[in-house]
Amino acid sequence: MFQDSLFSQPPQISPAPAVEPVQGVTKVVDYIRRIIEGNKTLAGIRVRGEVSELRERNGRLYFSLKENADILRCMVWANYVAKLPPFKNGDAIICGGTYTAYTPGSFYELIVSSVELTGIGALYAQFEALKEKFRKEGLFEDSRKRAIPAFPRRVAVVSAQGGKGVEDFFTILRRDAPFLAVIPVDTRVQGDGAEIDIAEAIDKAGKQDPDLIVVTRGGGSYEDLFPFNREPVVRAIVRARVPVISAVGHTGDVHLSDLVADKAFETPSNAAHFLADIGKRFRRRIDEAQARMLHAARAVLTARAQAFDFAGSKLSIAAREAIRERERRLNALERRLNAQTPQNRLLLRAQRITALVSRLDAASRYYPAPRRDLIGRFAERLNRLRGTALKPYGDILARYDAKLDGLNPHALLARGYAIVTVDGRAVRNAADVPDGALIEAQLEHGKLHARVERRELDA
Repeated sequence: MFQDSLFSQPPQISPAPAVEPVQGVTKVVDYIRRIIEGNKTLAGIRVRGEVSELRERNGRLYFSLKENADILRCMVWANYVAKLPPFKNGDAIICGGTYTAYTPGSFYELIVSSVELTGIGALYAQFEALKEKFRKEGLFEDSRKRAIPAFPRRVAVVSAQGGKGVEDFFTILRRDAPFLAVIPVDTRVQGDGAEIDIAEAIDKAGKQDPDLIVVTRGGGSYEDLFPFNREPVVRAIVRARVPVISAVGHTGDVHLSDLVADKAFETPSNAAHFLADIGKRFRRRIDEAQARMLHAARAVLTARAQAFDFAGSKLSIAAREAIRERERRLNALERRLNAQTPQNRLLLRAQRITALVSRLDAASRYYPAPRRDLIGRFAERLNRLRGTALKPYGDILARYDAKLDGLNPHALLARGYAIVTVDGRAVRNAADVPDGALIEAQLEHGKLHARVERRELDA
């Protein structure tokens, strides 16, 4: 053990010589190292403390022993690691070994050759006690946790501004997630009472109307990160108005804030990448939906085009059949009309009278003269009757011919008139034809195609 006199008696200082010697840094540092390594009092002392900042590099272990605010750096050579019992951050242990000074960094350290476990460290004991308490309350259950919004737009970030981990977080968001409105909520994240500040910052962040709260800080020692294991921080996360993401410390660190948060990430950068990927995921979903819409639209257009072609084919067939049917009916009507014209009716009557006259002439040869005379007289009367009977019809026929000639469009065209049509429809009123319309004029011989440049309407 240390002798009390070692710390209670001030060192004896010889009077300074008249001229102080001057040495290089290397010699002074080496001299200090030899003093520490050659001190017989230190050589027999083991040291008790709480493990912190435990890490492995090239097979060697590096850690610090901490008591209150005092720290002793320790190192275990690779060939001794397997000989020592396993320990972790927060464990209280007793170490023995050789004290020396690491000259490149100008700090003293203990080269550990023996480790004795004395129980869980004070901080780790608090961690385990709180963890068990919150577990019994069901704060770690997935059923209690809230879903992260599918597309958050406002994110409140609770952290100390200026730390490297937090700066990486903001850099990633500015670069990859410009769609997010980030609301920084500055707070102290280490030291005595830091857990109160963090809890108040979480409550403050919830009042900023965010869609999501991120509680984050970069790496540090076990002690520096311990405020995120304190009850005020855990309670603040649980009562937050919106879902909370915890991203504290290094990869492999686990804090009570991670266990109660709605989602946890090992580092601030991982949390930032997750938020940035939200926009990428939605962009992919939009691209996929657009591709599906285009495919569906093409399929619908193809089906409609096929249906249109089929309907057009059926319509053409039906139109041709309808036209042929109308032509047959028109021809039948034309034959009936032709049979009922005055010319045909007069011709039939004349033929009948002629036939009767012929029959009378033939019959008169077989009768006696008186009867032949009588038949002759009948024949003359029939001839006169034919003349008188046909004359009114002849006059009527002449009048009808004159009317038909007046209604005959070809007769009108022969007199210099024209028939004007637009899209096959006859035009009777200039107001029905817009300026610039294409018209067709049928003449007696040929057609003219023209465009309307000016119209004159009746007053």
